[in-house]
Amino acid sequence: MLLLLTTILSAFAAEYGPPLEGDVMVAESAEPADTGVVGCSDLSLQDGSLLPDLPLFFNRMQPDHAWGTREMVDLIVESSRHMRWLLPDADPIAIGEISARKGGLLYGHKSHRGGVDADIGLYRSGGRQTPHMFERPAPGEFDLEANWMLISTFLDTGKVDMILLDRSHIARLRAYTLRAGLLTEEEADQIFVPEGKDSWGMVGVVRHVAGHEDHLHVRVLCSDGSKASAR
Repeated sequence: MLLLLTTILSAFAAEYGPPLEGDVMVAESAEPADTGVVGCSDLSLQDGSLLPDLPLFFNRMQPDHAWGTREMVDLIVESSRHMRWLLPDADPIAIGEISARKGGLLYGHKSHRGGVDADIGLYRSGGRQTPHMFERPAPGEFDLEANWMLISTFLDTGKVDMILLDRSHIARLRAYTLRAGLLTEEEADQIFVPEGKDSWGMVGVVRHVAGHEDHLHVRVLCSDGSKASAR
């Protein structure tokens, strides 16, 4: 599936695109040290990284809750920079809460405790985002092309466990990718998991969870490629 998404994105641009005006590059992540520890926690955050302030690419809605794992921070920085190159006239991406500095319970969320979860704004028509609060796109305002580019960019990194989104948006995106010839039926079913299918063990999928009409929720994998767990 990752090869498929790489092929799709290569039709738009080379990897990450050229240098951009105002681009602030973060240091390339070092390979994680082999500590013998497998996996990561979704209940607390150790050695978290603060998502940098890069307003050309994204808007941190709550900077105090913008702490994540290295994989999460890399995902947002790399993907938002790529989206800026793909859609230079679009708004910077709205980034909601990730985790507190040390993780743990975050008011209003069942997850967002271990730095592996982030809320991301949806594109409205013309690549518009609401920078200060999430709002459900009105009928006809959901930007299919931009939102599919964003989702496929996330998935193409290989860092994504799952993306949560409302079923109404999933149905539109699935129909769009099929109509545009971007995916086959089989490929669409591998990414947009049909409701009722046990997909919690799968990775790199988009699935319905209630409460995600106005944003998408992305969960990343641990540095070793495993799923975060209660530990």
